[in-house]
Amino acid sequence: MKVHPFFHIETGSLTYVVSDSGLAVIIDPVLDYKDGEILSTHIDEVLDFIKKKSLKLRYILDTHIHADHLSATDYVKKKMGGKTVMSKGIHHVFSYWKDKFGLEKLAKFDFLVGDNSRLHFGTKVIEVMETPGHTPACVTYRIDDCIFVGDTLFAPDRGTSRVDFPGGSAETLYQSIMKIYALPDNTNVYLCHDYPPIGISPTSCTPLEWQKKRNVMLNNQVSKDEYVMMRSGRDKVLNEPRLLNIAVPYNLTFKLPT
Repeated sequence: MKVHPFFHIETGSLTYVVSDSGLAVIIDPVLDYKDGEILSTHIDEVLDFIKKKSLKLRYILDTHIHADHLSATDYVKKKMGGKTVMSKGIHHVFSYWKDKFGLEKLAKFDFLVGDNSRLHFGTKVIEVMETPGHTPACVTYRIDDCIFVGDTLFAPDRGTSRVDFPGGSAETLYQSIMKIYALPDNTNVYLCHDYPPIGISPTSCTPLEWQKKRNVMLNNQVSKDEYVMMRSGRDKVLNEPRLLNIAVPYNLTFKLPT
C-alpha cells in the first residue's frame, strides 16, 4: 500500500491518494474557488496522477463536512467514477445549517458510514471510527497502521481542531481523541491541514506516539477538564473560516449558494 499526499496551498489542505493492488481511494479532495468561480486545477493534478499510475478509483472519502474549502467529491465522481463515502452524522450537520443557508436537500452519497463500517479495497480493509467533536460528522479512516483523521488532530505543535461550529463539543472531541490515542504508538497519523511558512513543506504525517507526547493541546499530561478549558478559550478568539458561507452549503448540497 502507498500513500501519496497532495497539498492545496490556498487552504492549507491535504488530499491523499491511497493505492493498493491497482486500485485507489481519494481522501478529502479539494476544489479551487476564486472570485465566485469554481476551478479544478488542483484536483485535476490528483486525477492525472491516478491516470498515470493506471489506477482504478474505488472510493472518494470525506472525513467530514469542511468549512474552509470546497470538496471535490462530486467533481471526482462525475469525472472518474468511484463510490462516495461520508459519515452518517451528515444528517445532523445538515439539520444545524439548513435554516441558516436556506438549504432544501442534502447531497447524495453512495455510502454513509459509522463505527465499525468496513470498506474493502484491494487487499486492504478501510475501517471507520466515528470521531465527532469538531463536527457531528467527523470520522477517521484506518487502513493497516495508517489513520486519516481529518481535522480532529493537527501537527503536535498546532494542537487539535476547533469545536465552535454548530454541533461541536470539546468534551466529545476529547473522547474521540482518546479513542485514537488507544491505537498503537507506531500508527501513522495523516493530517488534513497544515499551514507552513512559504517555502516550507507541510507536515502531512506524524507518528501517533508524537501526538500523545507532544500535542500542545492534548497530550498524556492533559486532563479532560484542562483540555476543555483550553480548547474553549482558544475558540473564543478564532476568526470564522474565510470560505465558511460558501464551503458549508456547497459541501452539503454540491451547489453554490444563491
